[in-house]
Amino acid sequence: MKVGLKRGLMGISLAVAGMLFVGCATISESSHAYLGSPQYPPTAPQSVTLLAATPKEPVVRLGEVILSVDGNPSREKLEGRLKAGAARLGADGVYIASDQTHIYPLEYWDYWGPTTDEYWHRLIVGVAFKNK
Repeated sequence: MKVGLKRGLMGISLAVAGMLFVGCATISESSHAYLGSPQYPPTAPQSVTLLAATPKEPVVRLGEVILSVDGNPSREKLEGRLKAGAARLGADGVYIASDQTHIYPLEYWDYWGPTTDEYWHRLIVGVAFKNK
């Protein structure tokens, strides 16, 4: 009876650990102001607008927010990180300048012979701006 209980507990703990690691995604954020751009105090991330393309009205470009993404985070998390980075620069909005996915092939030998795999990496560049 004790062996069955130990196996059951081990199975449950492995299932919980598997669920924790399945949805893991990392987002590394870096932002920098352009040289010579005006400096503004930080704004609230909720007030920053996110645009898919360059705005048509005249704006002052403040800097870039760069997200390096591994895994598959939700759209809300990505948008939140872009807005937070732009808010630190004092921006009214941020637009997506580039969104690229790089796929790197991997080849290695394991116990059963040669194995191939892929490594996916996504790089998003947003430009923070202030309305004129």
